Amino acid sequence: MGIGDPADGGAEADGGGPLLRLEGVAIGYRRPGGYVPAVEGADFEVQRGETTMLLGPSGCGKSTLLKAVAGFLRPDAGRITFNGRADLTPGPDRAVVFQELDQLFPWRTVLGNVAYALRATGTPRAEARERAREHVELMGLGHALDRYPHQLSGGMKQRVAIARAFALSPLMLLMDEPFGSLDAQTRDRLQRELSERARRTDVTILFVTHSIDEAVLLGDRVVVLGGRPSRVRDIVGVTGVERPDSEEFIEARRRLRALLAADDAAGPHHAPDDAEEPRHAAVD
Repeated sequence: MGIGDPADGGAEADGGGPLLRLEGVAIGYRRPGGYVPAVEGADFEVQRGETTMLLGPSGCGKSTLLKAVAGFLRPDAGRITFNGRADLTPGPDRAVVFQELDQLFPWRTVLGNVAYALRATGTPRAEARERAREHVELMGLGHALDRYPHQLSGGMKQRVAIARAFALSPLMLLMDEPFGSLDAQTRDRLQRELSERARRTDVTILFVTHSIDEAVLLGDRVVVLGGRPSRVRDIVGVTGVERPDSEEFIEARRRLRALLAADDAAGPHHAPDDAEEPRHAAVD
């Protein structure tokens, strides 16, 4: 199997309809005093091969929705279907990249971290190491194959995490503000590299961000969340908007700012994304 082929560890891709569909999804969390809804009535679809951005203020449930798609949480109400099925047990068909820079195994090398993910899906050892090497080199880290995480910069750690995710050849890549902890220069560089990899592999991406500029630069569509509890305010198409100085970029940014303005006026949300324990965990 070559780089960019469909996931051998996940379900076979269903060629018809959207890859992901959320219908009336509601998720809440527990806090002193009882149950508090975080997201209510979330409805949107993600088409195959597109990058969909989840944009909203801190605490609006972006990461909560992403974890529900990954299969880590169960919705309190509504329905999530992925590739035509409602069984969302976590699997290699949905690879996750988190914001945290320390998401690698500290006792494994760069090559070992990426190869381990493949071994965990049943890939033979020799094939896992070869595929891991290819993906690490594609992320510009061929010189660091034998380094350990403590020997890497923050940007390099995220490159390894992205290489590991792409190595699984997932049907969907789930990214939870993966560049949020990086400096501006490193963030810009990784955004460009991610866009290039996405175009080359045609992978579907669901990407959480609170940055309007990042949403416009990386996305094909932007799902804007807001309100208390959070709902989908609008879905804005931004396909082909690449240059920050273009009229299209400026207009898209203006529209997204207007959609978020109501939340700015109402003040900060009462709880950050996933700060409270979700009502249901996705562990059987």
